[in-house]
Amino acid sequence: MSEEAAIKQQLEELKSRVTQLHDEIPFLKQCPRLGDLLQKMYEIRVGLKQLEQDLLQTHLKCCISPNIKVPGEVVLALSKLSEKRHGAIIAIEHEDDLDDHLLGGVIIDAAVSAPILENFFYPGSPLHDGAMIIRNLKIRKVNVILPLAPHTSELEALSLGSRHRAALGLSQVSDALVIVVSEEKGWISIALQGQLYPNLGTFALIEKLGENIGEENQ
Repeated sequence: MSEEAAIKQQLEELKSRVTQLHDEIPFLKQCPRLGDLLQKMYEIRVGLKQLEQDLLQTHLKCCISPNIKVPGEVVLALSKLSEKRHGAIIAIEHEDDLDDHLLGGVIIDAAVSAPILENFFYPGSPLHDGAMIIRNLKIRKVNVILPLAPHTSELEALSLGSRHRAALGLSQVSDALVIVVSEEKGWISIALQGQLYPNLGTFALIEKLGENIGEENQ
């Protein structure tokens, strides 16, 4: 089934559920029916969340970052960092040179590997607080300070802090793809072209970016 057909099917199913719920509104004061209605509302909410994720993945794949290559080892590391709730911020350089927007940092020039990324962002590491810069599929710098975006109502509503502001700030002044792992929530988020896409989830990230794993192993 094509992505378009799958999304249409999801919409039709949700529309049918909402219609059924609407027809049962007269029975809201009947206690035995109320539990059933609440369950149906929960299922609709879950369906809407899944539909949002599917639309976001399609948007990312088709419109946002089709040309930015993310090493598969990065995706593997992000999955583990998210599971452990170890905060991280990784900027993937595209065409723009990021050096004019960076402060400090330690030059590494190392091959990208999941264990190396996990070690750098381990909470006890002296270099874990700053950002990692990946250039030409290699780790260029770590412990880098990125420009901060102003506070926004969206960031405040989601209780997202300085890492997300830094990711958004770099994406506003460059074409870099910036990936963030929240240590409070374990969320994986993406900032690109001045937009923040919060809480993609590990599976969504792997579906969008993990295709590089297969390409690297060929």
